Amino acid sequence: MDLEKKCPFYRSCENLNVSRGIGYCNLDGNQPTCDGDIHFCETLDLLKGYSLVQKRRREWEKKRNAQSSGGQKF
Repeated sequence: MDLEKKCPFYRSCENLNVSRGIGYCNLDGNQPTCDGDIHFCETLDLLKGYSLVQKRRREWEKKRNAQSSGGQKF
C-alpha cells in the first residue's frame, strides 16, 4: 500500500470555500489545484525537473566545498 507523499509546494486554501485538503501548487505560476499528494500531481514533470535541478545543485556545492576545504594547506 502506497502512503501519501507530501509535496513541499502544496499551499492550503482554507480561506476559500473549497473542500478541506484542497489547495494549490506554489511551484507553478498558474497555481493548479492540488491536494498535497505528489502521486496525484498535475505538474509532475515540472516537480521532477525542479527536484533534479536541486539535487544537481546540492552535489555541485558538496564538490565545491570538498575541493575548497581539502585543497588548502598552510
